[in-house]
Amino acid sequence: MRGFCEALWLPGWSHRSTWGYDEQMDTYFAQLWRDGDTDDDPTVWISGCHPIGTEMSLARAISDVTDNRVQVVKLALLGPPTDSADS
Repeated sequence: MRGFCEALWLPGWSHRSTWGYDEQMDTYFAQLWRDGDTDDDPTVWISGCHPIGTEMSLARAISDVTDNRVQVVKLALLGPPTDSADS
């Protein structure tokens, strides 16, 4: 699989938050900043020591640290929320 890095649109978490796949490390990852957090380093960094092999495993790990339901996290991985008024 090719590596990538995408925005993570999760309620309560900054739009600086990202998720992706590190091809060299063969693992999914997430870098999460809480809303209003101005630090350069993410509040939560999920990666590395214990490789995450699937998007579902990453969604569960993000769910555990953010107190969001797995379904909410899975939707956040898909992209920004759409405003039904714009449709």
